[in-house]
Amino acid sequence: MKKTIIAGASALALLAGLFVAVAPANAAVIRVPKTAMQACAVANGIYCVESLTLTDSNGRKIPLVYVPSGSEVPQKKTPADFYAPVAKIVNGKVVNNNWWMSQYQRDVLTSGKMVVMDVTSLLGTANFPEQGAKYDPVKKTFDINKPLDSYSYPTDCWGTQKPFGECIKGANIFMLDNEVKFMFFYQSPDQAAKENKNLTSGTYVDLAELSALQQRPVNGTTYDATAKTFGATEGIIIPIWVSQNALVNGWAVAGTVAAAPAAAATASDSSTADAAPLAPDTSTIVSEPTEAGRALPGRWTSPDWQGLNLGSLGYDGLYIQAKSANEFTNILMIDVVPTLTGADKKVNLAGQVGNKDYATNLDPDIVISAKVRTGEMKPGVTVAVGVDVIVDGKDEGEYTSVTVTGTPVTVPLAKNSADCKGEAGVSKANVRQFQAIVLPSNDDMSGFGVDGTSGDMYVGSNGVCELSTPVWSEANKEFTWTTAAPHFAPDGVTVNRGFYKAIIPTGDAAILWGMTNPNDAATALKVSVSTEAGGSVAAISKISVKNGKIIIDVSGFQFSRPKLRIGIKPGYKPSKATAAKSTITCAMGKSTKKITAVSPVCPSGYKKK
Repeated sequence: MKKTIIAGASALALLAGLFVAVAPANAAVIRVPKTAMQACAVANGIYCVESLTLTDSNGRKIPLVYVPSGSEVPQKKTPADFYAPVAKIVNGKVVNNNWWMSQYQRDVLTSGKMVVMDVTSLLGTANFPEQGAKYDPVKKTFDINKPLDSYSYPTDCWGTQKPFGECIKGANIFMLDNEVKFMFFYQSPDQAAKENKNLTSGTYVDLAELSALQQRPVNGTTYDATAKTFGATEGIIIPIWVSQNALVNGWAVAGTVAAAPAAAATASDSSTADAAPLAPDTSTIVSEPTEAGRALPGRWTSPDWQGLNLGSLGYDGLYIQAKSANEFTNILMIDVVPTLTGADKKVNLAGQVGNKDYATNLDPDIVISAKVRTGEMKPGVTVAVGVDVIVDGKDEGEYTSVTVTGTPVTVPLAKNSADCKGEAGVSKANVRQFQAIVLPSNDDMSGFGVDGTSGDMYVGSNGVCELSTPVWSEANKEFTWTTAAPHFAPDGVTVNRGFYKAIIPTGDAAILWGMTNPNDAATALKVSVSTEAGGSVAAISKISVKNGKIIIDVSGFQFSRPKLRIGIKPGYKPSKATAAKSTITCAMGKSTKKITAVSPVCPSGYKKK
């Protein structure tokens, strides 16, 4: 069965009737809106756009705020916290000059009255304190304690998800006037004891004022406690984790200067429908100016859009168009486009000058993460126009959320379908876009067309004239699929090149090819690329297996209409699969053991937790 996607001038559109499958047992009533969803901040409901977050080339996560057309951008909020370093002093000398922490933590450490208590022995009992608890030094008890059932709650365990009780094995609490101000958790009792000794072996000095001068004391230099001065200083170093989390959590960071929006031409300096082209910031990148296109209902932006260097390509925000792919289907389409705001604060598409129906390029160095509420829809096959796209569906109780994350990619756009055939087609515009089509797995319009397979497949490409998911041939035991675009760029000389990426669950590979050992994929499968006329095309192809998925990556081929094939190599014989091991936790009284094996069992006297 073939699923084909046809692209229009600037947005994807699906042909009705090409998606045929049997509804799964858990099918739900799905009604993806036919018109663009509003932001949840405007119309809270089970179908709305909840959030948009960008990650820049420096790894900073930048949460954006939704601003309806005609409205002011909210001013910067008062920082939720103030992060700065402390210096640790032992025998009058600096032994640590770069321990960054929040304001309330620094207040405790530098108070001179801090008490650090190792409470590892209380973990797992009804007497472990919560933050804010008062300590009775006579009874040696706390008035607020951690509920016992919370030890089974999942927590981020140094990069993995585990129950709190299995992850946390040591703890120190920091008290001021017998009140628990904050606590640190550890992976072992020995680590907690070691850190307790380390934390109480010196005194601490708040470096916020020195950091404002972008200085810090040199490690090993002397500290005059009376004059409150250091013998020598050096330039400040702000840890990357502080910078990256500051935007997300609303922190002010010592030693940084709040950048104000550019006073020169910005999006608010232009009018709407007939706006003059916006001069971009060319200090970092040379780009075409933008021109106002069609009206949009709003934009996702930041009060410090320019200061964060997000306006270098001439647009002042992003708009998420999330709706059904057409009026005949419940397939979700998400299209992220750049915006341009006029002096009257009305929002328009940021179009190309002289070609304003086509959006200007999105930034190639940002990662876009758009979260949309989708009622009861469960994500299945995803078709994306972007690079390294990840789709994450979560049951939020009242609705399902779908988060699409990835990087924009340059797409050759055709004026009409004829330009996508043969070797003479010229694209009307080459635009860097980010779009996704998400097929529900619990609706009668979804499901991959091979009996028994999961339908949990991802396809990504920049050839959107005729982009299809793989078509299975039972006779040949191979997939074929197409991806198309005009042969030439708008200049009529440069040849457009493309990429295609498909991700197939390893369980599906076992059904299709009898490939019971997923590690065979890299050597047993073959990928070939041919042009419309049957000639070969220079391209890089690779197959890898990771996290239970076969990843097929083909890039560098020429458009217009290459056909790609993936099949099993002649003479393939399945290798013996390595049995997967698992780990269980066994307990006998207070003693616990972790057993890792193919089929782990608890030792005599122990019970599985």
